[in-house]
Amino acid sequence: MLRRRTAATLVLLVVEFLLGAATSLYVTIPTNHPGAGSGLSPGGTLASLLWSFGSGLPLLIVHVVVGILLLLSGVELVLHAVRSGRRACVVVAAVGLAGILLAGITGAIFLRDGQNISSMLMSVGFAVAVTCYVVILGLSA
Repeated sequence: MLRRRTAATLVLLVVEFLLGAATSLYVTIPTNHPGAGSGLSPGGTLASLLWSFGSGLPLLIVHVVVGILLLLSGVELVLHAVRSGRRACVVVAAVGLAGILLAGITGAIFLRDGQNISSMLMSVGFAVAVTCYVVILGLSA
């Protein structure tokens, strides 16, 4: 079960990456939406994220929804790793989940402020998650 869920999560990560690339290329995020330009405010970040659902920007909406599914999948993988009894898988799954969290949080921050560093950190989170889940496939073989 751990291998199947890990493989499914990797596919979902690739879909999310492609949606993010398409969103970056073809969607213009307005600079005056709720939460935009709110500095370091977590409330502004949350407002931007909530705004995205009603933004009328289909690629952005799907990108955010798939990101939420990835978060749930990452949590599920940690649980499957715990059930497997393989400590290395648990650690790697937890780091993979941290990568998904990094990508998601910095994605929400990117909505808020549009800074390139936030986009870069989304990519770093993606790379960490993909690497961890490939390692789990190897460990659980």
